[in-house]
Amino acid sequence: MPAVLEFMEPFADQISIEDQAAIRHKIRPVQILAPSAEGDRYVLNEKGLDSVLGGSSVHDKKVVVISVAGAFRNCKSFLLNFFLEYLYNLQRSQLTKTKLEWLDDATTVEGLHWKSGAARDTLGMWMWGEPIIIKAPSGEKLAVVLLDTRGAFDHQSTYKQCTTIFALSTIVSSVQIYNVVDAIQEDALQNLSLFVEYGKLAKQHAQQFGSPFQSLCFCVRDFKAPQDFAFGKEGGKAYMDQTPFKQAAELSATRAQLTSCFESFSCYLLPHPGFRVAERKSYKGEAKDIRPEFRDEVRKMTESLLAPGALQPNKMNGKQVTCKKIMQCFKEYAKTFDSSTIPLPMNLLQANARLLRYDAIQEAKKVYRAEMDKETTGNSLLSERKLMRLHIQCQETAIQAYHQFPKITAEDDDDERNCEELKTFIEIEFERYKQLNNAKTLLGCRDTLMLGVGLGVGTTSAIAGSVLAATAGIGTAGVVGVPNGDPYYAL
Repeated sequence: MPAVLEFMEPFADQISIEDQAAIRHKIRPVQILAPSAEGDRYVLNEKGLDSVLGGSSVHDKKVVVISVAGAFRNCKSFLLNFFLEYLYNLQRSQLTKTKLEWLDDATTVEGLHWKSGAARDTLGMWMWGEPIIIKAPSGEKLAVVLLDTRGAFDHQSTYKQCTTIFALSTIVSSVQIYNVVDAIQEDALQNLSLFVEYGKLAKQHAQQFGSPFQSLCFCVRDFKAPQDFAFGKEGGKAYMDQTPFKQAAELSATRAQLTSCFESFSCYLLPHPGFRVAERKSYKGEAKDIRPEFRDEVRKMTESLLAPGALQPNKMNGKQVTCKKIMQCFKEYAKTFDSSTIPLPMNLLQANARLLRYDAIQEAKKVYRAEMDKETTGNSLLSERKLMRLHIQCQETAIQAYHQFPKITAEDDDDERNCEELKTFIEIEFERYKQLNNAKTLLGCRDTLMLGVGLGVGTTSAIAGSVLAATAGIGTAGVVGVPNGDPYYAL
């Protein structure tokens, strides 16, 4: 068991999805992944993760996770602060229906902590303390989450630590921005080897879901050859088309494999931000001190990646997911990296298979309940034989739904084990249906009292519902005899 760490207490207040810019000064980043006390693995801060993504106002909204990864002291947090500035001002512009103005001389770019120099910042993975709600062109409200990786690929971090942060942030992000300085070197591509190998495996076992990852964007900072390749996205495309991938056959092959692993692949070339930013320790994010050319290019890059029409919700196995679902993904994949060794590509595939298995079982459970409810809703008492026949029929329908649900079979006995788990659940659920059906006779209220789990909702009185639940041997975690109550117990 890894040692228990003292994480920074997350921002606990329930966020408002209206004009978040007005209270942004109260928000701070939350560390969601930190090294264990032994330093050989990472510990997931589930409380912190829940504080950002688990709020009732956001947990059912589709999520867009934007991550920046790369070597330490390359100003990843500095770049993310431009994203913060843009998103908060974009939200206010949408609410007030005014023109978007977000980066002028009066702007102070702040939020995530960053610093220049040789000393690294706190190692781990940090998430901005609230999703920023942005309205898509369709009118749907999306929860945009910013993810920061710190201390990776420095002389103090192990290869295992760096790979864990980089891999986990890529898996859970809609856009992974790989921040490099001067040029894309061979070692930068080698850091992507795990994804290339996983991509090959995913193509073999999960081809029906398309590309395993969404968007990879190289951001080349302090680019020194604008005479050959212009700053910005177009210059970045030309750079990627010519160097360094043309220099060696293995690099060319790596690019081809990366292209097949990610739905989209891009590159931005940015100039140096200016020595007032890079060398002055007292610099606090004042936009007026940033080199104008850098300011123009980072504005274009930010708007290109984060404009409402460009935002793409996270997808898992081909389906767009919510904040609630991405939390589950974080937790499942974090288990894969919770060891002193680097996970194999097959380990990642198995984690994905477990997520799909969970979805398939949940879908089958819903089918069983829905089919049982159709026949048992009402106040008529069913005979034991009829109820058993109905149960067998609904169980077969649920198992069929499980088998039809898209899945990855990463282990030979997956399907057999999953079906046994599903059957166990169905048998437990059936016992409850039997108890509730029998309880109608015990109270003699088949014409006046309806129950929630496939047998109606209490209409005579809350007291009678409670008595019936007690008679059926169901406590407060089971059925509550009140109108519109949720009868399904948590599993």
